[in-house]
Amino acid sequence: MTTKTIELNLIQENISYLSTDDLGNFIAVTSQNRIVTPGIKTPLELGVDLVMAKIINEERILIVVHHPDTVENAVIIDYEGNCQVKFNIGNSINDIKINGNKIIVSYFDEGILKGDKPDYDALAVFNLNGKQVFGFNSCTLGEKLIDCYCVANQNSGKVMFNGYGNFSLQELDLNNLKITSHKIPPACIGAQSASTKAGNIIFHSTYQDKTSFFIWNLQSDTLHQINSEFKNLQSTENGVFFRVDKKSFTLISPLE
Repeated sequence: MTTKTIELNLIQENISYLSTDDLGNFIAVTSQNRIVTPGIKTPLELGVDLVMAKIINEERILIVVHHPDTVENAVIIDYEGNCQVKFNIGNSINDIKINGNKIIVSYFDEGILKGDKPDYDALAVFNLNGKQVFGFNSCTLGEKLIDCYCVANQNSGKVMFNGYGNFSLQELDLNNLKITSHKIPPACIGAQSASTKAGNIIFHSTYQDKTSFFIWNLQSDTLHQINSEFKNLQSTENGVFFRVDKKSFTLISPLE
């Protein structure tokens, strides 16, 4: 297992939210409501109450804002802060993943149980025009999700997710929006974060073990455990997880 800590040059502010890829290319929202990322020389100050930010590509950023009086709480901007698209992304967001030209959003139970879309769907997929093109609970004929615990990009064009209510691992092909279900090993149930690498799905913070990594190979159906002392990790691509502190974040690669 390897770790790498990256310090942000923050003086009188802390990290409120941060996302990163497996190489450490990050975007952060600070306690002074600024957007900080290596791709922007001067932090963006947009004059809105920022909740989350995700890098879409080299030209566009997705931001989620606190807008209690309007449904359009997601904005796609360029790196100068110019608005390109506004849309409703929901309010009870657990996590957001970017996969090619799709935005994948998972939701907590409080939004799902209220019954309002897109939160009701537990996992929703949007295109870069802000149109919802898939919702798990609206499309499934089986058991619905009450809480979507974790999402992982499997590769370009596929994501995996699972949660409470339907304990199977769901594999979604973003090209045709078809679902394949896999019976998940009991030790991996309840995982709060997951990542994939070389045919393996790595789970962290399960019901039974809040610190270990569980590596499940789908093809061989083998499972092994890597002990750690890390808690409450978030996931990114290629088998990498990360922990966010006040002014830094740490990349954790359990398979290296």
